[in-house]
Amino acid sequence: MHTMPYLNTSSSDCANQQAQTVAEAYLATLKRHGIDYLYVGAGTDTAPIIEAYAREEESGLSFPVPVLAVHENLALSMAHGYYMASGRPQAVMLHVSVGTANAVCALMNAARAQIPVLFTAGRTPLFEQGVFASRSHDIHWGQEMFDQGGMVRELVKWDYELRDGINVEDIVGRAYSISMSDPKGPVYLTLPREVLARPASANGEPGIVPAATAAYPDPEAISKLAHKLMNAEMPVIVCSSGGVDEQTLGLLVELADKFAIGVAEMHPKYVNFPDTHPMHLGFHAEPVLADADALLFMECDVPWIPAASSPRPDAFVAHASSDPLYTNYPVRSFRSDLTLTAGAKPLLQSLIATMTNIAGPDSSARRKALTAKAQRERSLVEASQRADEDRADAAINKTFFTTCLQAVLPEEAIVVNEYPAMREHLSFSQAGRYFSLPSAGGLGWGLPAALGVQQAKPDALVVCLLGDGAYIFANPAACHQAAAMHELPVLTVLYNNRSWAAVENSTLRLYRGSHSAAYKKAHGAVPLSSLRALPDFEKYAEASGAYSEVVNLRSELAPALERALRVVREERRQALVNVMGV
Repeated sequence: MHTMPYLNTSSSDCANQQAQTVAEAYLATLKRHGIDYLYVGAGTDTAPIIEAYAREEESGLSFPVPVLAVHENLALSMAHGYYMASGRPQAVMLHVSVGTANAVCALMNAARAQIPVLFTAGRTPLFEQGVFASRSHDIHWGQEMFDQGGMVRELVKWDYELRDGINVEDIVGRAYSISMSDPKGPVYLTLPREVLARPASANGEPGIVPAATAAYPDPEAISKLAHKLMNAEMPVIVCSSGGVDEQTLGLLVELADKFAIGVAEMHPKYVNFPDTHPMHLGFHAEPVLADADALLFMECDVPWIPAASSPRPDAFVAHASSDPLYTNYPVRSFRSDLTLTAGAKPLLQSLIATMTNIAGPDSSARRKALTAKAQRERSLVEASQRADEDRADAAINKTFFTTCLQAVLPEEAIVVNEYPAMREHLSFSQAGRYFSLPSAGGLGWGLPAALGVQQAKPDALVVCLLGDGAYIFANPAACHQAAAMHELPVLTVLYNNRSWAAVENSTLRLYRGSHSAAYKKAHGAVPLSSLRALPDFEKYAEASGAYSEVVNLRSELAPALERALRVVREERRQALVNVMGV
């Protein structure tokens, strides 16, 4: 993953080694907490960290592998992707205030997705002179802020500034424990240059404080929920992000099979439930909300859009999450008859145990009705595919784009999707095979997140699906450079419709039959949505040694994807396919 021969000594091997500086103690503490990588956007504040890595072989200490990232969104989103694929949080260090500012969009994605990241940043030197590592560049005045942490305080669980080396292990340990405790999320620690450069304090190695245990649901609430689901005619569990813990997929299948409960996925961020299961009710809210008489929304921050559809007035509605009120959302007031504080895994474990001991009514009729409903939804998807296949000479639309990917990609591929692929036309039966953009919608997440996934799963085939707008936001030159430098052979597939389609579609839905619709008819796009005169995206990838192709016709797409897949698999080289869509 890197070219410099960094020593990878275990903590037991270097137990008798002593850090000379606070920077060395900081890096060694990260490693003791199981952090594999430090994603770094280097600056003048990083000098003590650089010196520590330069002395690592001599010191015998063990540090996280440094991963140089030439843009802040790249660094933080790679750490995001690494956690999604591995379940292990990583650390990031960016350049003082300006680096922090550049990472706020990626930080919001991590916060809304409850992704633990130890986000650290240097701090402009505190002193103008008189101590080692005090200010030495003119930027050290211009970059200082009264409250650097204030930029991110709303988006992190905890923020602090390291003020001395005497408690560096305690501060890093607290940051790690808070980040990994439910609801998980990023934390922020600023590191002044003079503090990092100070001699380390010989205070011994404190014990690691583990993250808090998961919250288990109240037994009375579980009993009430179990009876409601057991006695309903059409009980449905709706999930969005439960699959972040891969163990939940098997538990949800067990619950559905044993007790005849349907499962739907709304804007899924993970593989929450096998879409091949006979009681998988699809990916659209309207048909589920219209029929279900008992609903459990599990890890759904936005369970439905009230202006579009809502549960039946007579339906029982429950919500469950490690933070079921989503307290960091300013406004969120969805109807609820029962609200449970519990992550998906403990919730499902408790629910299965409780329902096993309930003598409920015969579920055969319910199972038959749910299976029939699931088959109807599946038939609608298949019919839309058949209708699209009859348009062989048409331009490439999202339906064809997605069904072609489904036909070509091997089952073991890991897909990172930032908008273009239609989830109902992709099939996944295994956990950890699909990741989608967090609900914050901070564009530019997909490609760096895919690089992080590839780093966590070096032998996996990782495929990143992006729209043209998302690709631009990702700073593609920085991403392809990182893929080359860190040997991360991701296949990037662009759906290039030369527009912000989400902007246009949102406008046309809001203003039906309006001036915007007339403008689109006359000019081909509504105002502020066209991205005409885009660059040749494939050349970004080629500049970093990637294989690339441009696809204009339907007949060209599958062969191009197959060629790119061969390059990624056989040459272990990144590739990009630029698909011209509509």
